[in-house]
Amino acid sequence: MSHLPIPVRQMVLYKHGVGFFMREGHVSGQDVTLTFRHDEINDVLKSLAVFDRAGGQILGIHYQTPMDREDRLANSSINLSDMGSLRDLLRDLRGRQATFTIEITPGSHETYTGRIIGLDDMGQSFAHQVAHLEAAFINFDNVAPSVVSLLTEDGQVRFFKLSDLRAVQIQDELATHDLTYFLDTAMSEDSRRSVALRLSEGEHQLVVHYVAPSPTWRVSYRIVAETDPNDKTQETGKALLQGWGLFDNRLEEDLEDVQVTLVAGQPISFIYDLYASRIPERPIVQDESRIAPGPIEYAAAKSTGMVDSMFAAPAPADFLMAEADESAPRFFRKGLPPHSGIGAAGGAMQPTAEGSEKGEFFQYIVTAPVSVKRGESALVPIISAEVSYQRELLYNPAKFAKHPVAALRFKNSTGLTLERGPVTLVEDGDYKGEAVVAFTKDGNDVYLPYAVELGVNIKDEVSHKRESTGLSIKDAYLIFDEYQLRVTTTTIENTTTKPLTVTIEGNKLNNYDIYDTRKPDAETLNERRWRTAVEANSTVEFTRRERSPLVRQEEIRKMNYQRLRGILENYTIREALLGILGEIAVELARQESSATEEAKLNAEREEIYRRQEHLRANLQTLQPVGQEATLRNRLLNQLEASEDRLQAIAERIAELKQIVVDADAKINQILSRG
Repeated sequence: MSHLPIPVRQMVLYKHGVGFFMREGHVSGQDVTLTFRHDEINDVLKSLAVFDRAGGQILGIHYQTPMDREDRLANSSINLSDMGSLRDLLRDLRGRQATFTIEITPGSHETYTGRIIGLDDMGQSFAHQVAHLEAAFINFDNVAPSVVSLLTEDGQVRFFKLSDLRAVQIQDELATHDLTYFLDTAMSEDSRRSVALRLSEGEHQLVVHYVAPSPTWRVSYRIVAETDPNDKTQETGKALLQGWGLFDNRLEEDLEDVQVTLVAGQPISFIYDLYASRIPERPIVQDESRIAPGPIEYAAAKSTGMVDSMFAAPAPADFLMAEADESAPRFFRKGLPPHSGIGAAGGAMQPTAEGSEKGEFFQYIVTAPVSVKRGESALVPIISAEVSYQRELLYNPAKFAKHPVAALRFKNSTGLTLERGPVTLVEDGDYKGEAVVAFTKDGNDVYLPYAVELGVNIKDEVSHKRESTGLSIKDAYLIFDEYQLRVTTTTIENTTTKPLTVTIEGNKLNNYDIYDTRKPDAETLNERRWRTAVEANSTVEFTRRERSPLVRQEEIRKMNYQRLRGILENYTIREALLGILGEIAVELARQESSATEEAKLNAEREEIYRRQEHLRANLQTLQPVGQEATLRNRLLNQLEASEDRLQAIAERIAELKQIVVDADAKINQILSRG
């Protein structure tokens, strides 16, 4: 990454893709250059800090202005091509003071000082004339020599063959600076950015801190387990838990004896573009011609984020080879070989990392210095601990349906935090399966589901219903207090020849609580767990009940009699409220009865109107004398009787409307009283 005088001494790697690096080294002089990749420069510029333990001063930190290479070269008066760079240099030095060293005869040199006039191909036209001749018979260096001309200090214009020019000493300071600038720019890579440290004179012991992008570190675990021979169920035992931290050396140098720290946590981090150079736009103001002032006038101007401990503490230095009682796993007993190679590795590994809480983070400090070559990766041991475990069958239909999974459960007492990562399980010398260790703080249980138990079949049946818990009246609304009920019946069939215990895990549902169900044996932030025993070749059922409170309301005035009557018949209602609702039901019945009768009367009135129109039409065709007079009188009597009925209907409808009004007033009175 940087020049070797300042090697990396400490490296702190985070899970979200950044690293904090500390370099330290002895340097002499006033300049030190650090080189970074293009994608690192913004993080470096916002985090770089430099200190001198020797007491010297940091006078400044400099870096190239971020421009395209062509843009940078355009700022130089000297610009050389990849071919013909000497010709380009002499061309760009035109008019500059220089000293030429010319070889007059072999071994004899003379110097001439003056201003460079230019470079010419004296025989170019002749060369074109003989271009058709074969090159074997033409020496173009002789027939078309290139010459450089110089205006010497005595006023003469001197011409020299370019082939005789042995050295050019530039006497112009600006030209020398431009040539150096061009060479430095041409040497730089677009994928690299240099940062120069300007120091005071003398010796320095520099310490450099900065943040830069870094591949996220990973962790993987191994568990070497051995069942307890005294446990007839073979469900418990002891195990060695190993944790290995994996990281990559992305730097462009070998890491030698570096202190590595791996941090679990998520600090806020972002890229802030400090490297890009920006020039804000400004208004353009045109220059004006100046003339003699005339009369002066002023125009108007505009202003423009369970329980006990988890696993045992890291073993002391002599633990793994110490004498142990017979209940300890074989790989912990002195003189006894482990069951497998993994066990051997576990027994030999010393805990080489220290864990500590750092506010929001947990860090593994690798105590042994680490060396990793450029472009390579490394595993470093960060956890080595003995744990006591219990085997469980864990069932959660949302995670794996129809069958439980075999899992190891153990508790933490190390004070360490487990970062999320894969784990490989070996038990009694056999490979059992793999799992993923969740991010687990100290004091929580760890479940490692590693295999599916096909000998146990499980089925869930879920039912839903709504249950009322009470009624009340508020602001002319009937308030319903209810529960949404969810009942889950889990049927467990054990087809094996031994009794088993299945742990049923239920996800916590939002706003749902357990009722009429035994207390969970364990509870996490998102799940509840119940242990259920199942005899060999038998079936059991476990039922859990959950409910969520609901509150809804209905406006009483918009209810009809049938709706309210249904509520009175189907809900358990306290006596006082029952009386109020009963009175309201009576009034609603009166209103509905009145509305029904009024509708019938309106229908009868419409029929009378239709018959009257028919009678009047017939009367117009009958004469008041003779035989037609008798029929006419009969129709007149019918018309008169219908008018009497219409009068009676109108009076009754008025009475019915009043009944509705009175009932509504009565309901309001009841509601205000209730």
